[in-house]
Amino acid sequence: MSAHPVLDLHVHSNHSDGKYDPLEVLRLAATGGINVLALSDHDLSPALRPGVHEVEGRSIRVLAAAEVSGAHAGEELHLLVYFPGEPPPEARAFLRERAASRAQRFNEAAERLQLPERAAPEAVAGEASLTRFHLAAALAEAGRVKRPSDAWALLQRDTVPLIEFTFLDAIRTARSWGGLTSWAHPSLADANQHLATFVAAGLQGLEVCRPGLPKPTRNGLKRLAKRYNLLVTGGSDFHGWWPGKLGDFRFEGDQAEAFLARLDG
Repeated sequence: MSAHPVLDLHVHSNHSDGKYDPLEVLRLAATGGINVLALSDHDLSPALRPGVHEVEGRSIRVLAAAEVSGAHAGEELHLLVYFPGEPPPEARAFLRERAASRAQRFNEAAERLQLPERAAPEAVAGEASLTRFHLAAALAEAGRVKRPSDAWALLQRDTVPLIEFTFLDAIRTARSWGGLTSWAHPSLADANQHLATFVAAGLQGLEVCRPGLPKPTRNGLKRLAKRYNLLVTGGSDFHGWWPGKLGDFRFEGDQAEAFLARLDG
């Protein structure tokens, strides 16, 4: 592994709304020059064994992670949770329940949208995670929109029920497992409004480094992270459906090393 590791702490597989299966994601990350990968599927137990894997002649460290959803002030927010090793059994049981809850939410939304699709058995069992992406794909398949990307206007509160689990409870629950927490892709406006509340609940990090973020937003988030003594985290939010490959985005340097030191400490 590199003396100065390259991280990507926010990546998805086809166990939730990504394009590639977990082993292919791992291979793509290794060939893209990533040294530390967090496969963080939505409300789902990690699919890859944490630890160092040898892939394509390279060593890559896999972190056990999940992106946990919770509601706050009428919005759905996402919490990245990282584990230094295997997640404890109570975390895996909780994530199965959350993924199964997503299947029920998918079915309610599909009924409201008058779509024939219903959650597959593996999603009902909490072994796969359904998101708005799957509803958008179903709307495109039904000819209701030209492309899945055209469907987002139809996937609002009146069609997709707001998740019942709160973001504050997500933070507290993840901390009870020994997880390291970071708020995924916050807007600057939301961070200014809610960050103090989330830090009081135990939030430890802020996902500041991510592709395509305007410089004023990135700098504003950095200032907030410094004010509240939060870790800065970074990830591509790679799904595989859009142009670009794993390794195009690289989270490295002092902030990346500070994250690993806290996780392993």
